[in-house]
Amino acid sequence: MKSFVRFTFVVVTVVAFVASMATAQDLQQQLSKLGSDAAVKYITPILSGWGADLNSGFYHSADLHDILGFDVGVKFGLAKITDEDKTYSLTIPAITVKPSDLNITGFPTGATISLLPGVNYASTITANTAVGDQAGTDVKTTGGNAVVRSSTGAVLGTVPIPAGQVILPLPGGFNLPMVPLMMPQLAIGLPFGLEFMLRYVPTVSAGDAGKFNYMGFGLRYDIDQWLPLFPVDIAVHFMTQKLTFKSSADADIFTGKATAYGVEVSKRLFILTVYGGFQLESATLSLNSFTGFDPASGLNITVPGFDVKSNNKSRATLGIRLLLLFINVHAEYSIAKTPILAAGVGISLR
Repeated sequence: MKSFVRFTFVVVTVVAFVASMATAQDLQQQLSKLGSDAAVKYITPILSGWGADLNSGFYHSADLHDILGFDVGVKFGLAKITDEDKTYSLTIPAITVKPSDLNITGFPTGATISLLPGVNYASTITANTAVGDQAGTDVKTTGGNAVVRSSTGAVLGTVPIPAGQVILPLPGGFNLPMVPLMMPQLAIGLPFGLEFMLRYVPTVSAGDAGKFNYMGFGLRYDIDQWLPLFPVDIAVHFMTQKLTFKSSADADIFTGKATAYGVEVSKRLFILTVYGGFQLESATLSLNSFTGFDPASGLNITVPGFDVKSNNKSRATLGIRLLLLFINVHAEYSIAKTPILAAGVGISLR
């Protein structure tokens, strides 16, 4: 029985993280179509959601384990997506294209056409973010005239621009109602009213999808041990975490760091435990430099990396836990700037 449970846990963990890596690989492909401004706006909602997920599901009771008592399980964070997260507005710069891109002929090899916003196409456009609709958004010509230049930059003349030609395709999203993240966790009781928490996934490789590893640790401390006959359990916690996603060639793609500390209370009623808490938190996901597309030159360029911070600085949490023999199931909702629904399932031995 123990071997079966352990095997099932490992399989679920690996499958979930391989799925996460596949999403991250798709993000790489989408980002390769974008320049700096668009990339930041496109990917911020999903990275911010992952940051909020990281700081979720630490506890399901303020009644800490006895010495060497433990629970092991899987936590799931689901950061809520708002309508504002699904789209972004982008100011389109001048765009350089080849005459053949617009089905224009009669110019020498290497010639380019300089298109201008507000003259040859709309200067701003609304597109879908990584969590938005799957449909891509095309920037299309509206007409007007444009300057043609030779490969050396000399002006060759002007040409009328046909309307309706796609000059900049922007990628669609993944149509996510929530941003999901899975986190395996072990908690074990220590002397002096302490409990150690560990979140850990060794480096998992999924071929071309890349490599992922994840580690976090923290402590909880029993406050009500100093308050005899107090009607509820009280504890405090601290947690720090880090995740890394690399390409199959070991190049860093993005890293995430999260820190949280707070207080929780709970009351057990037979097999049901009601719990709640408040915590302060921070999370930063850093995207490394990547190859993107520069519409101004019509060339692929190296886009510098950037940081995305989670929207959440604090949260208030309310949840319920059901304990059937040694099977532990819990669910909670956190009120924060980015609300989070979290749940967990595992084995608990007090």
